Order: sequence, then structure tokens, then C-alpha cells
Amino acid sequence: MKNKWLKVGLLLALSVRGLAVQAQQSVDLIMDNFTSSVLSQTTTLLNNNAVMASTRNAEAERRAGRAGTASAGRRINLAYVPTAALRQQTVRDLGRQLQARNAAAGQAFNNAFGPGKADYGQLFQEMVKQSGLPANNAATAFAAYVEIGYMIVNNVQSESAITPAMDRALQRQMTALLSRNSKFAAPTAVAQFGEATKLQAIVLYVGWQDARKSGQAEQFRSNIAQQFRQQGLDLSAVKLTEQGLARK
Repeated sequence: MKNKWLKVGLLLALSVRGLAVQAQQSVDLIMDNFTSSVLSQTTTLLNNNAVMASTRNAEAERRAGRAGTASAGRRINLAYVPTAALRQQTVRDLGRQLQARNAAAGQAFNNAFGPGKADYGQLFQEMVKQSGLPANNAATAFAAYVEIGYMIVNNVQSESAITPAMDRALQRQMTALLSRNSKFAAPTAVAQFGEATKLQAIVLYVGWQDARKSGQAEQFRSNIAQQFRQQGLDLSAVKLTEQGLARK
């Protein structure tokens, strides 16, 4: 995804000051019903040295035309078509949660993503464009969210260090994980998770850039690392490869 971050940064030429605080707080908010369990599954796979096997299985399914199959006879489709109503609800939900916790952070969020402001769906589409991954796919959204967290926690300064092959491998890995979760048998759950995770990924990225510009990058990195660990995934203990996440 060469230049993916640059494009997102240019599209976010608006008032986003204060989103670093918001992003630190949002990691554990909107997706508490899904994200924690999936991140924990990721760690379990890493600890069991099963990451490569899950990636190979996902690749074999893709080549056989069965991408998204959780098991024989049961298909989970992680692609979806977002509606305007769902996008608006996603923004409202996160805005309300942030407002309840921190009025300033909630206001900063609404200034950036409220009605008539930045379209997070468009920003996300630009983010994944170079990799060729489908934007409206829950596994793509989750892979982007984890990838941004990985870059923050591991202080990846050069965005070119993350290649399209790594992007695609991580997406396949997330496809395998999400397909094991019975909650995603419901198309509504897939769409809700996908849109929530898209917004989380964008907010996390914007917060990171805000923190770097304001000299708070180290504190932001530490906070995000801790929040991912609390949800079950120690991003400092993994590396992103062309086979997906693997233990260092």
C-alpha cells in the first residue's frame, strides 16, 4: 500500500487536534463484543505456533474458491455493502461513547467525523487501495486496525516497510480467525464489525499522527501497546511478515 498513509493524511486536512487522546481511549470502546475475543484468538494461535497453518488454510480455501469458509458445509461471508444509515450510526455510537468519557475528545471526534465532515469510508478505501484488498470486508478492516496498531507499538517509521504482500497475508490471517467466530454467521454482525473497525483504524492512525506532531508519540505508543495487551494481543512480541503475524 505504497503512499496509502500520505493519501489519508492529505484527505484529513481538517481540524483533528485532540484525536490522539481520543484514539488512546477508543481502542477498547466500540468493539468490546467482538475485538477482545478475536485478538485473544490471535495470541492463542501465535502461542501454539499455528499461525502459518491458519494462513495456509486460508490461502488454500481462497485458491479453491472457498474464501471465508469456517468449516465444511458452513460458509461465512465477510464481505458486505455498507449503508448510509449504518455509517452514520457507527459515527454516532463512537461519538457518544467518547463524549461520555471525555467531552474534549468527543468534541474533537465530532469536529472531524460528524455530519458534513470527513467520510471515514472514503479514507479507509484510500488506505487499502494500493494493496488491492476489498474495502468493504470485515477481515480487511480488522487487518488494517491491527496493522496500524502494530506500526505504532513497534515504532515503524517507514511506511514502505509494510509491503502489499504483508497486507494481504494479514488479511488472510484475519479471514481465518473471523471465520471461526460464529457471531459472524449473521450478515448484520459482519457489517457492523466492519464499519466499526474501519472507523477505529482511521481514528487510531489520525491519533498517531497527532501525537507525533505534538511530541507525545512515545506516550501514545505506550498507551496503545498496553490497551492491545489488555485485549489479549502483545504487538511488541510479534513481527509482520509475508505470511502474516508471527512471533519474534
